[in-house]
Amino acid sequence: MPTQQQIADHLDLDQSAVSRLLEKLGVAWQTADMDEIRKAYIRQLRAQAAGHKSEDGLDLVRERVLTERVDRELKLLQVAEKRGLLINVEQLEGQLMNMVGAFRSELLARDDKLASELSTLYEVNVDVSLLNEHTFAALGQLARYDPSGGRFADAPGGHAGAAGEVDDDRVGTAPSGAVG
Repeated sequence: MPTQQQIADHLDLDQSAVSRLLEKLGVAWQTADMDEIRKAYIRQLRAQAAGHKSEDGLDLVRERVLTERVDRELKLLQVAEKRGLLINVEQLEGQLMNMVGAFRSELLARDDKLASELSTLYEVNVDVSLLNEHTFAALGQLARYDPSGGRFADAPGGHAGAAGEVDDDRVGTAPSGAVG
């Protein structure tokens, strides 16, 4: 069993470099003989010379493969973008905001149109604010939609389903019991 100084003299290194080298090679110098240590050192030098390992122990072939994979994925994304399969969300965001605003305006205008048509066709006067309440409730529910979870977030006052229960005026439901 050689000492670290004997190993250093044999490999023409200083003792502190041998200590680091043996740790990096995973060689237990207390149990290994000089031939095993020398062979492990030569293999490590060959791997460095062949460009397989860097001085700090990185596997350069693996690193090159990872770099090539990233480059390939970037090129695939560029091709998909040129084919029109990818959309830049930042460019699309403004257009989506305009579309949502137009949709909101159209929904609110619908209430006035609906009240006017009901009055004309059926001579029924409907309070537009009642229709607006339902429209605003629906818009509020849509505003709480969480696309990442695929569900609606809870309303500020409680459970997500609570808004429907509070706003339910039972219009359109089947009458309970016998109607005389």
